[in-house]
Amino acid sequence: MDRQLKILTYFVFVLLALLIALPVIYTYSLVIFQDSHFTENIQNIDLQSIKLLFKSILWSGFVAGLSTLIGGLLGFLLYKTPLKYKTIYKLLLLMPLILSPYIWAVAWQDFFYLMFNNSHLLSSVAGVIWVQTLIYTPLAILIIGNALSNIDKSLEETALTMSSPKNTILKISLPLVKPAFWTAFVLIFIFSLSEFSVPALFGVKVFTTEIFTNFSAFYNYNLAIIQSTLLIIISLWLLWTEAQFLSKAPFLSVGSRGNTGYLFIFKKQQINIPVILNFWIVLSVLLPFFVLSFQALKSGYQSVYQAFKILQPAFIDSFIWAVTGSVISIIMALIFSYFSWQSKRREQSLIRWTNLILLITFGLPAMVYGISLIYFYNRPVLGWIYGSAAILVVGFVGKYGFIALKMLQNATRQIPFSLDEAAQLTSASIFKRFKTIYLPLMLPAILAVFVLNFILMSSDLAIPIMTFPPGTQPVSVKVFTMIANASQSLTSAMIFVFFTVTLSTVSLLYLILKNLMIPKHVHC
Repeated sequence: MDRQLKILTYFVFVLLALLIALPVIYTYSLVIFQDSHFTENIQNIDLQSIKLLFKSILWSGFVAGLSTLIGGLLGFLLYKTPLKYKTIYKLLLLMPLILSPYIWAVAWQDFFYLMFNNSHLLSSVAGVIWVQTLIYTPLAILIIGNALSNIDKSLEETALTMSSPKNTILKISLPLVKPAFWTAFVLIFIFSLSEFSVPALFGVKVFTTEIFTNFSAFYNYNLAIIQSTLLIIISLWLLWTEAQFLSKAPFLSVGSRGNTGYLFIFKKQQINIPVILNFWIVLSVLLPFFVLSFQALKSGYQSVYQAFKILQPAFIDSFIWAVTGSVISIIMALIFSYFSWQSKRREQSLIRWTNLILLITFGLPAMVYGISLIYFYNRPVLGWIYGSAAILVVGFVGKYGFIALKMLQNATRQIPFSLDEAAQLTSASIFKRFKTIYLPLMLPAILAVFVLNFILMSSDLAIPIMTFPPGTQPVSVKVFTMIANASQSLTSAMIFVFFTVTLSTVSLLYLILKNLMIPKHVHC
């Protein structure tokens, strides 16, 4: 392996460990070993807190179970049947993943206001379960659907020669994607368990809202961190059980080579696939969106214009921060992916440590990670990070770097290494091979990672609400904090503007990058 690439990769790894992992290690060592009130804080985790934790675990499990079952069915219909307009169905079904959960929560709040003149029915655990199930079902569709499409179709074709389609599905297809079902359940469970905005908006007290209250209202940071440890243990244990599958997860791949999977054909008398998919799209996307639009525009364009003027400065800051975090995540992930592609088995330990660090920060509840960043960077020597947007960008990279790394690693595995070996025969340097062979073939994956990370970072609430720098306010935080005091029409207008601007920005970025990243012919 080229010595310069090795030095660069180790340098980036050290930066990753110092900027992202060290704050978590420091914070917990401080709380456990230097806090004189540690025992007292442990005792303050009373029976009420334990009840809240079990309540949160119970409804998160319910959300994960429902989302996984519904997502499995919809994923099968979407990926394993010869459906017309499949691309449009995918875009519409995955729409709830594009925006922050509290946006959809406000949309459903508007629906209940419009239909029943109040939203009391949502102000309960049942309301939180309902909204979060609609929000996280697309994640299950994506995971399980991609796993189904990657099944070797020869297995299903052979089974169909001896058995019915029903038996083939139940005894061949579904057993082969059991890991995908479990992965969908685990990830949705973790997202639901650490979700703060939806319960807070609906006024439902859960474990995450109590942690936030201890942090923001009572300034008892250590108690908040100790309480958070219970969530971390649960999240990391579940993620650890899935670490092997996550490292090669097909749902984190961009494109596929070779097999596209067998497609099952059903008669309309057996199952009307478009009706089922259209019903779910109307329920989870179109209904809340149209109600939100109606509430925002019913008094004319004045509320929308006012909302846009209020949010305009925040959009610019949020755009810059999300783009910066996405670019840094991609550069980091590309370096490690290329190093992994070039290295031998004995040199893979660095990649495993990188995966572990990013898996841990990904599994941490965002609120806990935000507290760790504040604890570590709030000191004079690191004030240039703490008092600027750098701390927000560090939080974004730490939280979503795992997704970028996995997607680019999986895309790298699809590139034949023989191309690089052929280029080596021409005595091309490793950086020339990176520029002329590896990078052009990775452009589609880079585009997908950039758009996905931009969506996650620009709509994230938990990391910004904990770490945004003085004098600025991310648009997600500004909308969330104004909801409590703004009128219903202005609230709907702000969410409508946020929704429209985010979708427009993502679409525009996708089109621009798609044109800029057209792969050129490879020359060595």
